[in-house]
Amino acid sequence: MADLHSHPPAPGAEPTTAAPAHGDHSAQDAHGAHGHGSYLHHVRPYLIVGAALFIFTAITVGLSYVDFDHMLGSHGMNMKIGLGVATFKVGLVGAWFMHLKSEKGVIWKPLIFTFIFCAGLFALFLLAYSDPIHSTSHPLH
Repeated sequence: MADLHSHPPAPGAEPTTAAPAHGDHSAQDAHGAHGHGSYLHHVRPYLIVGAALFIFTAITVGLSYVDFDHMLGSHGMNMKIGLGVATFKVGLVGAWFMHLKSEKGVIWKPLIFTFIFCAGLFALFLLAYSDPIHSTSHPLH
């Protein structure tokens, strides 16, 4: 049988990776008693974010039944509130499921440009929605 106790290397010998001693549970603790602790540790945030996405999807459906235009006396409020909830959900998906929360600057620079461009398009859409053109000078009308 192999000796599982760690011994210092002989002088001039190459260092090797030895198995931990019987009393050393640090390697075992990093992965749980039977390897299950590590699984739950990595999956739990995804389950929480998935539950949050489900809850905010239900909130979005619920908000679709409320007439914010009438309640707040403004035009296009339902769409603005819906886009706000959708933006939050996109942030959760990007940060957790696309792993953007741990990316370096090489990814963030194009992502920030894309976000600014997308926000500009949303702003143009909201401006056009809040101030529509009701008549045209088209000769057929």
